[in-house]
Amino acid sequence: MITAQHLILQEISLPPSGEWTSGSGWTVARVNEGAGYCLQPGTALELNTGDMVVAGSGAAAVFRASQLGTLKLEYFRVLPQYLNGLLTVTEWRQLGDIGSQAGKQLRYFAASEPSAQKFTRLAAQSQRDGLAARSGLLQLWAASIAILLPAADTAPVANNLRERFRQFVGKMSEAELAVSSLAQLAGKLHCSERHFSRLFREEFRVSLRARQTELRLQRARQLLAESDAKILQVAYESGYRHLGLFNALFKRRFGVTPSQWRQQNLAA
Repeated sequence: MITAQHLILQEISLPPSGEWTSGSGWTVARVNEGAGYCLQPGTALELNTGDMVVAGSGAAAVFRASQLGTLKLEYFRVLPQYLNGLLTVTEWRQLGDIGSQAGKQLRYFAASEPSAQKFTRLAAQSQRDGLAARSGLLQLWAASIAILLPAADTAPVANNLRERFRQFVGKMSEAELAVSSLAQLAGKLHCSERHFSRLFREEFRVSLRARQTELRLQRARQLLAESDAKILQVAYESGYRHLGLFNALFKRRFGVTPSQWRQQNLAA
């Protein structure tokens, strides 16, 4: 098991007719040299030097070099599960909806367009793995998919509870959701816990507890991959006070214990 790299600029060179599949998460790729194609079911894009493609997370894209020469790509991945401190609860759902719509899986930017030119400037920086570089890559991705997300609702707060719920979660980050109790959430909306739970399930097609568990375990997996903190500390920082419960939930979700997952990724 290998964790896909998040917001890390990488390069790949494909021989004539060679192929590469984008993999998990969103992939933003730019042709650094050569020509080729980007393929998804029902879609085929011709690519030339400087062109940029954003491939959604719902279906992997296949990049293929032309028969005439090598295709060199610069690319990075964005893993939404690692953005739970930035995404609102509503944006998480919207990204999931995009992933289920085949027509929104691929965006193309010609070399002359601002987004593709910004990628060129980011790739030309001497420091490619620092905070500023990662922030630039994240901003590039966010700007390139902004048109796919519905416009934010700026209407006054409605009297209808469902509309108030939508506005409430539309401003809440996933990090806040992960650490909030049902009682706290219901209290902020001035409704019963049962009513809040029902509204959440109807709106997001998953229970509040299930979504909170997923967010906490994804946070734990990120900590395991990016730090040498003890398992107990990872559990605590992910919102779990009982190590046994944390281990059981992690294994149920990912098939291995936290210790095993870390060992597998260190060995990869």
